[in-house]
Amino acid sequence: MRKLSHNVQCHCALIDIDQNSLSESNEDSVDESEIETNKLAGRLRIPELGFSWDDKTKLAVFSNAETSSDDEQELKEDLKQKKKKLNATERREQERQEEREIRQREEALVSNQAPNSIDQFDRLILSSPDSSLVWLQYMAYHLQATEIDKARAVAKRAIKTINFREENERLNVWNAWLNLESRYGNAESLNDVFQEAVRTNDAYKVYMHMLTIHADAGRKIELQKLIDTVISKFKQDPQTWIDCGAALLKIGMKEESRQIMQRALQSLPVSQHVNLLVRFANLENKLGDKERAQTLFENILSSYPKRIDVWSCYIDCLIKSNDIDLARKVLEQACVQTLSPRKMKILFMKFINFEEKYGTSEAVNRVRQMATDYVEKHK
Repeated sequence: MRKLSHNVQCHCALIDIDQNSLSESNEDSVDESEIETNKLAGRLRIPELGFSWDDKTKLAVFSNAETSSDDEQELKEDLKQKKKKLNATERREQERQEEREIRQREEALVSNQAPNSIDQFDRLILSSPDSSLVWLQYMAYHLQATEIDKARAVAKRAIKTINFREENERLNVWNAWLNLESRYGNAESLNDVFQEAVRTNDAYKVYMHMLTIHADAGRKIELQKLIDTVISKFKQDPQTWIDCGAALLKIGMKEESRQIMQRALQSLPVSQHVNLLVRFANLENKLGDKERAQTLFENILSSYPKRIDVWSCYIDCLIKSNDIDLARKVLEQACVQTLSPRKMKILFMKFINFEEKYGTSEAVNRVRQMATDYVEKHK
């Protein structure tokens, strides 16, 4: 592996296809092969492009996996004969099965030696042409040697090679390419790649990734312009407002983020306001001011004291901030509410679990007694 000179570091971010991109509320569902790829990608972080080589996890080098040309020819002829006898549905299923087998072989051939030449990467690509992980590693390989044009060429080649049905794999490459242009290109090259990415992918996902890019790069003017565009296009989606607010908080633009929250309340139905406020409160606790987060939660609970989900989020927020004493006070306040037995049971159980983890045996017994007294009182 060629070594990157010590004064050049790569730090474009590889999007985890999990991302808590900016918010803890994002959830993705992926199949087993995608989960395995994401696990590998998570261990392959290189500062500036988003990957790094982990000595414990290396991609396979196919040194002992070749078969004779006669066997390959015979296998191809057998497959042709079989495909002639299959209908369209069966052929598609067979193709999917072959793709799964390729992925399995790739995983089975993982060794302790990383690819360290163009030839080795090309062999990996021949084996798994639709694997974004291989292409991203190939890009990182060139970036480690500061060969920016070659890394860019790999991205272009990947986009042309990956099957158009593999939307997530293609999007991973586009995101990495955007990261590359943001770090090593210029405003024009970044915009060109961005416009093409929007045209050929899920536009919403590309816009959200660009929010992250501008925030990470500290481009306040560009970020504000992009937010205006994003809101005009996707203002009916609550996640749009959350991501925009998070990007602004991440770059230190707290007041602008709070203005986004107010605009969101004006644009979205009242039925979505509580959940929206809770999510902005969590953002403030994570990226902004903890005191403001507490104020938001208190305001919500003053209007909706029966929302035990909000009580629970507030308590979890305080625990994450290590405000254990305040979390205990909030639990005390929650457990004196007059709610249905089912809701009170949930609150008491949360209080007991809290004291078991952060309190003493005496505190646990006290909460149990509180629960018993409540039951006796409401028989």
